[in-house]
Amino acid sequence: MSFSPFITTSFNQKRPMDYTYDTPVYDPSVDDDGNLVNPGRILYYQENYSGNKDSLGINFGGALTFTFPLDNRFQDACLKSATTQEKIQQQILSKERLNYELARLKNCGELAIRGISFSPDSVYHKLCEDVIVTEQKNQVLPHTHKLE
Repeated sequence: MSFSPFITTSFNQKRPMDYTYDTPVYDPSVDDDGNLVNPGRILYYQENYSGNKDSLGINFGGALTFTFPLDNRFQDACLKSATTQEKIQQQILSKERLNYELARLKNCGELAIRGISFSPDSVYHKLCEDVIVTEQKNQVLPHTHKLE
């Protein structure tokens, strides 16, 4: 079912705007046999009101449509396609989240090794607080021994 509201307008105008027009009045004189004596002779012109006006019409309403599928193949295919597209979008979002977290881990770790970090009262301190830097295996750290 769908509902479609609509508004339409129309504008009518007559140019030039003539409020009156003249109509000829012909001579109705007839002879004894009923024939016109002066056919086509105009006695005078009668002034008539034309009633010409601009008009604007605004119409509004709605259309209610009911649709009944005769075959569900297309609807099922559409739902399947939408589900597949949603899974693809979710996978892309997961991939981007992983890329973000790996970049955060790498950058925070490299900065921690160098001794660079945010102040504990900084709003950005929480970005790197869960990153742990440990010694690499088989790594010899610079050190000294005390000989006795």
